[in-house]
Amino acid sequence: MELLRGAARRLWRRRLRSLLTMGGIVIGVALVSVVTVIGDAGRLTVNGELENMGLGGLSVTASGQAVLEEGGLRTLRAMEDVDSAVPLMLQSTSAIGHDGGTQSLMMCGIDSGEVQAIGLEIRWGRLLSAADVAGATNVCVVDAAAAQALFGRENVLGKTVLMPIGGAEESFTVVGVTQAGSLLFQNVAQMIPGMVYVPYTTLQQLTGREDFDQVAVRLKDPSTAASASAHIEQMLSATGGSGYRAENLSAQKDKLSGVMDIVTAVLMGISAVSLLVSGLSIMTIMMVSVGERTREIGVKKALGATDARILREFMTEALLLSMGGGVLGVALGTGIACLGLTLFGVSLPSIVPSVWLVVFAAAVGVVFGVYPARKASRLDPVEALRCE
Repeated sequence: MELLRGAARRLWRRRLRSLLTMGGIVIGVALVSVVTVIGDAGRLTVNGELENMGLGGLSVTASGQAVLEEGGLRTLRAMEDVDSAVPLMLQSTSAIGHDGGTQSLMMCGIDSGEVQAIGLEIRWGRLLSAADVAGATNVCVVDAAAAQALFGRENVLGKTVLMPIGGAEESFTVVGVTQAGSLLFQNVAQMIPGMVYVPYTTLQQLTGREDFDQVAVRLKDPSTAASASAHIEQMLSATGGSGYRAENLSAQKDKLSGVMDIVTAVLMGISAVSLLVSGLSIMTIMMVSVGERTREIGVKKALGATDARILREFMTEALLLSMGGGVLGVALGTGIACLGLTLFGVSLPSIVPSVWLVVFAAAVGVVFGVYPARKASRLDPVEALRCE
């Protein structure tokens, strides 16, 4: 405690210089904090959104003589390790709104409920129901962008949309308006003319198709994706011939997450360079301090201070500078990162950098403070007393 109080007094006497030296540590730690928080938040957000886009399970497709039909869908849903199996049909079309607005769009034939290949967030109305699918009714759910283009506003519940399907114009009643549940898909959707979701049974009936483009499968245990893929291909091939493929989308998600981790690590490494520069500034200031206090060191040694005592005094000053800068840097960097994430509507990570960054900053101060402290402790007392 005596060493700490003495170091604090000496730093306070030269407070402007101490604050400037500490500022380098603050900036370096703040940069690392910002990168860490944003990297963690980005990784969590991307993983969650990839789950919403269906990249958390398997994508089952058919080629050649094989086809995906109701029988294959029932087979998938009956499998023990399958949590849900959702058919998906895609078709490009255009639409005419009741008020005369037209819009090119992508039509998706989907199942009922909220478990879809692409996560949907309802804004007005409802999603497709089991009765809609069972009855192959002409109802639809449109995204906000398509609603705005067709009717000039987003809340278009009860409106009628005309779409050419199978060589004839079909009338659909809007029962819901959604935005993409995934932020990533929202960004992609800006480049797509628009999205409209109809019961897949309706699309089958109007187009004369009985097959699906793909079936999105969610597993009860995602860790069994590799074995489940082989099992699914085997089960479908036993009933419908060869040509079925179950692609492990979880592996693609893991690859994307790995890329995010690498990018975050590289950015953290670049930011950490500023901490090393701050360490050099601590060494420089400590060397200046040794020169200014040479006579003081001589007096202390003449009164019985040991080399170890002088070493500890200077090391304590370096430690206080670096730890103080570390604490302020973590607070500043975390605050900036959290404010930015909040403004952009991104969920904050549950773990933010704290102790380990302060410890790292303290370690930088200790490492770069060793040489000046050692030089001060090894001064000859007689020569030091002669210094003016």
